Amino acid sequence: MAPATFRIHLLTLMKSFSLAICLLTALPAFAKTDWSRFRGPNGTGVAETTGLPSKIDDSNTVWKVELGKGWSSPVLWKDRVVVTAEAPDQKRAVIALSAADGKEIWRHEEAYAEHKLHNFNSFASSSPYIDEKGIYVNWSTGTTIQALALDHTGKLLWKNEHVADYIHEHGTGISPIVVDGIMIVRSEFDWQRDGKIYTEDPEQQKWRACIVGLDAATGKQSWKLELPNCLNTFSTPVVHETAGGKKEIVCTNNASGVMGIDSKTGKINWQHNPGYSQRSLGSGVLQGDRYFCTFGTGGGVKEFAAIDISGSKPKPVEFTFSKGLPYVPSPLVLDGLLYLVGDGGILKVVDFKSGELLYEERLNGSAGSSKFFSSPVAADGKVFCGSQQGDVIVIKAGRKFEQLSATKMDSPINASPAIGDGRLYVRTEKMLWCVGSKSAPVP
Repeated sequence: MAPATFRIHLLTLMKSFSLAICLLTALPAFAKTDWSRFRGPNGTGVAETTGLPSKIDDSNTVWKVELGKGWSSPVLWKDRVVVTAEAPDQKRAVIALSAADGKEIWRHEEAYAEHKLHNFNSFASSSPYIDEKGIYVNWSTGTTIQALALDHTGKLLWKNEHVADYIHEHGTGISPIVVDGIMIVRSEFDWQRDGKIYTEDPEQQKWRACIVGLDAATGKQSWKLELPNCLNTFSTPVVHETAGGKKEIVCTNNASGVMGIDSKTGKINWQHNPGYSQRSLGSGVLQGDRYFCTFGTGGGVKEFAAIDISGSKPKPVEFTFSKGLPYVPSPLVLDGLLYLVGDGGILKVVDFKSGELLYEERLNGSAGSSKFFSSPVAADGKVFCGSQQGDVIVIKAGRKFEQLSATKMDSPINASPAIGDGRLYVRTEKMLWCVGSKSAPVP
């Protein structure tokens, strides 16, 4: 090639490369933080991002929008925030909002049959799961559990009207997850229905607790694991990768204890202590191969599990028992510390390896003491807690207690916040708030 021809060819390549760079930089800045399910990455409640505020005020409130009632937590995908909420005319909706300004992009509504519900529950308490293929939802309608999948434009991909039967005590609230193309749907409850205690009478065999694996592409049942009936369960599973590279879901309920279940077959790989006496309500947390969860009732928590699940059989680990463990809020592990926000407002921070208590302090809202159903989340060296009194309380992460702020929002907070790139999404009883960086998230 002649020198002049080579120079022209090189200049053409350089111009094409510059144009490609300009086009790439002109694309929207999509969020990279993984918050695709209840409590973000594998249910840890922890995100890798910076720029989150130490105190919420007008200067860092990006937007806020009204929503229908619901205790489900928001999930994030690229430039979208997805949440469920009750809607008029006995319907409920899956709603997609713009992360940039909170404007509604689309909504999909479904009618539901009312059923028994606790005063603190709602008909939209299960959080969605979202991935590159779609949005997955399960919820209860009448005496059944229903599941559905939508694409990213809100189009219904499939709906399974009757995944399993469900007996209500307080309503439902378990959120789905998708593992290896399988959507995990739980239906675990006690024997009572209409005030009667059910036995193993063949006529009542259909009222059995179970965990169901659905093909995430079609909604058809891949497997069904029947379980002994138990106190109504509300905890959402986490995913554990075994030493052999296979994935198992870790689930808890009082009758079956802690279970490792093969995500593709529904086979129980192992069990720990089947026969707890109290309900599994707050979700467990997995850090490495160590799993921790609590069991309780309205009167408090008296049982917990701290186990090593690295081998074929779970091993209890030495862990100092501490009274006043959380019942509804899920635990959080950050930098080797376990944060336990008690329902009554006491924060305990312990060493996650030993259970040694590092401190125990009361979280104070803008008007004094607080109570909690929402689970804590963390990023940027801060722990964020939403109270039933409607405050977002910010704690400095670390071995010493330091409350940074308490900001009163518009209404009570029962849902757990979501974290995106430089932004915190807080769902209250009436609204969804986006706070943090007002510039576009860094891709």
